[in-house]
Amino acid sequence: MRIALVTNGAAVPPSRAARIERLLVAAAHGTRCVRTSMAGETLPLVRKAIAAGATRIVIAGGDGTVHEAANAIIGTAVELAVIPAGTGNDYARSLGVPPAIDDAVAFALCKPALATDAGELVCTGVDGRELRRVFVNIAEAGFGANVVRYARSTQRIANPWLAYQLAILAALATLRRAQVTVSCDDGTPRCVASSNLIVGIGQYFGSGMRPLPGARIDDGWFDVAHIRDASRFEIARQAPMLRNGIDPDHPQVEQYRCRSLRAQSPQAVPVEADGEWLGFLPAAFTKLPGALQVVRMPTLR
Repeated sequence: MRIALVTNGAAVPPSRAARIERLLVAAAHGTRCVRTSMAGETLPLVRKAIAAGATRIVIAGGDGTVHEAANAIIGTAVELAVIPAGTGNDYARSLGVPPAIDDAVAFALCKPALATDAGELVCTGVDGRELRRVFVNIAEAGFGANVVRYARSTQRIANPWLAYQLAILAALATLRRAQVTVSCDDGTPRCVASSNLIVGIGQYFGSGMRPLPGARIDDGWFDVAHIRDASRFEIARQAPMLRNGIDPDHPQVEQYRCRSLRAQSPQAVPVEADGEWLGFLPAAFTKLPGALQVVRMPTLR
């Protein structure tokens, strides 16, 4: 293997970044190490590493860094490995990556890469133009996307954990339920009052919440949870449910599986994927079975 390490230098403390680099270089001589300084740099750096001959890209960072890397790797045979060193690290949880740095480095180097699903999201970007992205974990339209949207601004004034809590409060304060028309696998469109739409490949989001415990990253299906006409109080009360798994019999949550989904609304409903605010509905989500080679544990059934 020819290994390249890309570290999110804006989020990973310099001492930890240096330690990860030392461990990787010591275990795999010839490893090329680069650090980003701001969002948006991971994608071109990964493309540059691939052009230079890297066959396994190791990402040290969180879900947003992995999101960029996946969009650079998709369509190639290059393998992706993740060292959880960001704020949320939710995708790494679904991969079974150990949280300790030494163990995660050994995992990234020694474990095989297995075919793993991704998703393609097409939505209206923030600039009003069509935006096409690959995502690896969970996408949302509605309340959860607003949390991500507000977190972007609150991160400037607070640490990541506090920023996320402030973003939740801001999203609750400005909650507006929308009429969303959804069609699955080209089926009959249905219009429902919607608070949040979760389209999942992995099981985790929001720094360890596990709303979709039945989701599998290699089964070719999206797991969808559509939270319908919920009030601010009801959403706040549902927080433990999102952490421990949504009750399949919950009266305000519709759950199903599909391979593609379209959603649109006459209102401005925000959309996020892998913790990145991308734009607004309308949006189309398409499952890409086995589209990435990812270093992970075999999926537990």
